[in-house]
Amino acid sequence: MAKKIIFIHGRSIKPPESDLQELWYAAVRHGLQRDFGVAGVAKFESIKKEFVYYGKLSNDFLHEKTGVEIPDDIESRQEAFEMLKTYRRSDFNKMTYKKIAKNSFLKEALADTFSGALSMIRAGTPLISVVAPDMAHYWNQDAYFGSDIRLRLTDVLKKAFDNNDEIMLVSHSLGTIISYDNLWKFSHYGEYRRDYGANKKIELFVTMGSPLGDENAKQHLKGKESSGKLKYPLNIKRWTNISAEDDYISHDSRLKNDFSEMYRAGLLEQPVKDIYPVYNLTVRNESPNPHSAIGYLVNPKFIDVLSEWMYS
Repeated sequence: MAKKIIFIHGRSIKPPESDLQELWYAAVRHGLQRDFGVAGVAKFESIKKEFVYYGKLSNDFLHEKTGVEIPDDIESRQEAFEMLKTYRRSDFNKMTYKKIAKNSFLKEALADTFSGALSMIRAGTPLISVVAPDMAHYWNQDAYFGSDIRLRLTDVLKKAFDNNDEIMLVSHSLGTIISYDNLWKFSHYGEYRRDYGANKKIELFVTMGSPLGDENAKQHLKGKESSGKLKYPLNIKRWTNISAEDDYISHDSRLKNDFSEMYRAGLLEQPVKDIYPVYNLTVRNESPNPHSAIGYLVNPKFIDVLSEWMYS
């Protein structure tokens, strides 16, 4: 039994696994170094970590759908990270963000368009297909894409549960949906629920840039047609949700109200903790990207959550 952090990335085109993993870990190390010094980094290095990568699957799908060759974009990501490293902890504020967020409001408006009333009448799916085709494909019942992606995390979670590890699951974007669906599977699928169910739990579930509050997304979650405790995962102790200003994927930035029934049913030790807004200062290819994973990972609000868990 040991502390273990499981990371799972989000949607869109991804560089090779080793490059993306190292970039995520470097972002966390930098944030810890900036805010907690050498001791914080050393503590992170001492903890077991696993990075769940499904980028090859999503890259192949996006290549097939668009016909465009998938580039290795690690260089632009690294350039964005180098810029993030120039900010002090105190710079992650609204004033700094306003200076760089010149083009992000259009995306927020688009998110409002494909959600809300349109989603309630299931008119949102075609629009999501345009904005996030790999997310829409994840829900396609006539393809193995979603199942194959979930399996990447299932194997890692099973091993951690079997080892009785104290788990912090850190997820971004589509990775938050994959995580939620996996946790529901372990709670309710026949091949898992007897050995796992509510007996094996995630100590801390962290969602960043999550679409779980979107009405269309909620219509596709595992357990959506069930009621009571059968509707939700039984294996989350605490849940912290972090949403950035103008992140169009997590435009419904608060999950506490969407999953309040979990707390009332005794499935969470406390209500979902929403941390909003945070300011994602990522600029990539000269364009602000408030949905960027590395921008979440270096943000002081996430670093504080991570540090508290590491030392708990």
